[in-house]
Amino acid sequence: MRNLEKDEIEMTSKRETMLAEGFRLFAEKGIEPVTMQEVADACRLGIATLYRYYNTKLALVIAIGVRQWKDYGEYVNEQRKQRRADEMTAARELDFYLDFYIDLYRNHKDMLRFNQDFNNYVQHEGATAEQLLPYMESINVFAGMFSELFEKGKKDGTIRTALPKEKMFAATSHIMLAVAVRYAQGLLLSGDNEVDMTNEIMLVKRMILNEFVV
Repeated sequence: MRNLEKDEIEMTSKRETMLAEGFRLFAEKGIEPVTMQEVADACRLGIATLYRYYNTKLALVIAIGVRQWKDYGEYVNEQRKQRRADEMTAARELDFYLDFYIDLYRNHKDMLRFNQDFNNYVQHEGATAEQLLPYMESINVFAGMFSELFEKGKKDGTIRTALPKEKMFAATSHIMLAVAVRYAQGLLLSGDNEVDMTNEIMLVKRMILNEFVV
């Protein structure tokens, strides 16, 4: 009789290897150029084994995106608990919230590059809303955080909430993420993604705070 627990451990280990090696290759080379055979080779597995777990490249790419954002979401939630974000004013929490976009740039450039390539790839492949649902759920950590601090701001009056929540979210989170991605890709100014652009991103953060903090 097969040891089901051992089989489950082995399957989990293989899946983790596929997600890790796939992410590394896609972040380094871009998603489109990397083949499933290259991923299988990096995992030291046969191509048939990779396809048993992920029957298409799109399925693998989405699974990697989900894993990356879930892991980062867990980190964000842990930081919120440690810093007692629930006890902060809305203004202080907005400052704290924007710092996560700076952290993404400083410590997770590979994730930002993958994320930008991910958006282009899934659109090109015609991914359906149903296929992307797990990914959308995994990135909701930022939207949920922002929604909570916005509602807090309406009560404590430390941030301006005249704009609808969705527009303020676009004017803060979307801008911070877009700037972080561009710098991570080396697309602005120097064209060199080895140059540290943290100060420039912090300037964008200060501009946002000046606009919305009372």
